Amino acid sequence: MGQGLPERYRVDEIAVRHQERALAVTAGRIGGAEIRPTRVFLWVGTRTAGRERMISMDSQPHLLRSGRRRHLDLGACHVSFLGNPLLTLGLFAVKAVRRAAGGRSGATPAA
Repeated sequence: MGQGLPERYRVDEIAVRHQERALAVTAGRIGGAEIRPTRVFLWVGTRTAGRERMISMDSQPHLLRSGRRRHLDLGACHVSFLGNPLLTLGLFAVKAVRRAAGGRSGATPAA
């Protein structure tokens, strides 16, 4: 591929609109997680609708105007992301820390 990217890296041709940024990691048939700034989806085995566990951060999602989902295959692991993955993890970490701090002090999280 051009630009020095590995052949295991690809970008979807169709841009998606009005979706929340996300970083999904699947470890073969073991399971995986999809991290978004406002929630996390966890699953064991193959991902099927209704068999996921969702952990919410109690905030409204901020939708991206448009973007292309990117994919990277690393052996048995598959990584896909929409938006900058470091920013996605950072936003999630901030919300998780705020939620944990609010839960310990007994205060309710601000809306």
